Amino acid sequence: MKIIIIGAGIGGLSAYHSLKKHLSNDTSIKIYETRGPPSSTTKVGGGLGLAPNGLRAIASVSPKAADYIQARGFLGYIFTFRNSTGRLLGEFWNGSKERYGFGQLMVRRAVVHEGLLLEMPEDAIIWNAEVQSVRETEKGVEVVFANGSSDTADFVIGADGVWSVVRDCIFDHQYIPYYDGYTGVGGFIPLETLSTRFQESMKTEGVTMTFGEQGFFGYSLVSPYKPGDHLKDHTIQWWSIYEAPIPPTHDEPLSNVRDHLLAQHASWKSPHDSPGQLVYEEIINVGCTPENSSSGNLFVLPRYEAPRMPHWSCPSGSGRIVLLGDAAHVMPPDSGQGASCAVEDAVAIGVLLKHYRSDMGLGIPDALKSTVVAYEGLRMKRVWQILDMAKRNGNNKKKLSWFQQWIRDRFFGIFCMLPEAIHDGIYKYDTEVAVLKYVK
Repeated sequence: MKIIIIGAGIGGLSAYHSLKKHLSNDTSIKIYETRGPPSSTTKVGGGLGLAPNGLRAIASVSPKAADYIQARGFLGYIFTFRNSTGRLLGEFWNGSKERYGFGQLMVRRAVVHEGLLLEMPEDAIIWNAEVQSVRETEKGVEVVFANGSSDTADFVIGADGVWSVVRDCIFDHQYIPYYDGYTGVGGFIPLETLSTRFQESMKTEGVTMTFGEQGFFGYSLVSPYKPGDHLKDHTIQWWSIYEAPIPPTHDEPLSNVRDHLLAQHASWKSPHDSPGQLVYEEIINVGCTPENSSSGNLFVLPRYEAPRMPHWSCPSGSGRIVLLGDAAHVMPPDSGQGASCAVEDAVAIGVLLKHYRSDMGLGIPDALKSTVVAYEGLRMKRVWQILDMAKRNGNNKKKLSWFQQWIRDRFFGIFCMLPEAIHDGIYKYDTEVAVLKYVK
């Protein structure tokens, strides 16, 4: 069998590892990626929270990648919630390693890419390969590239993100992502560039999320920390959103972005403010500099959603083309599950294909049909539930009246008294186990 994966992001690389683990050695797997080779690809993307279920999924197909990632991220499972007056709303255990085997990890997206690339053969990925079209033929699937070349396969996996060319081709541009009215801003800052008092606070509050009248601001360590470490050697990631009627362009003046954030957050208080230096104002001013932007440590990312599709595979029902990750279901940052769900998708496809092709001995056409039907049946319900949860979380970032803020603050107070077990349905999820249970 010949398989083509479009996209060398977290989902695409995970799909490669999953297929390599579960399929026979005579299976040909090739990845095509629009961007350049690792030196440039690994610079793409800001920070993320990699949840226990995502790390478990990565470890199931590439233990070496999981070890690499965990060694370079911050184990940040204690979340501190505050409001914009600096008042503590509560602390919540959110994905401890003790409970789930893998802990909530705050990490650079680039580190996850690097880990997944570790065991990748040099010839497995074709870089700078811009896909122009994908279509079914009588014998399989043809992929045509912008340079006029083409390739064919029995099975194509579209892991090409929010602006998926594969999705547009198989659904004739029916499901176009749309701007949700908010722009995310964030990046990385060396801790030594911030006030001493703030540095000291990171010893006890490694992940902080703050909510105000309008908007949200979060920050965390993003590199491993243990008591006794010199904090000046560490880096934090920070992130926020602001409302904008139209998405900013790539050449949006940096001063505009900074002014938006300062207008929203500069007056916010923190118990870690220094005399004459407010924490949020300081982070914004240090983070939104031309130097940070040019060095790849500042990201301005308009937020997009996409309509929910009835299927994540080609309408013909052949099962020859399937989507995963953001190409199938755009995950907003509010979910905290974007990367994790993409990896789960990838693992599920590999295990299902093995079940129908190797274990049941089906021919390629029947194995592909059965794989895709089971994949959608297993994954769509879980993903939609997580997206619904993210939608509710996103409502906390809209402009609120004083009464709505009062309700929100009390909600967090109650929420933080709940046991960590409320997340078991998401964090204890084991994709390989779930697949085997589903097919039996």
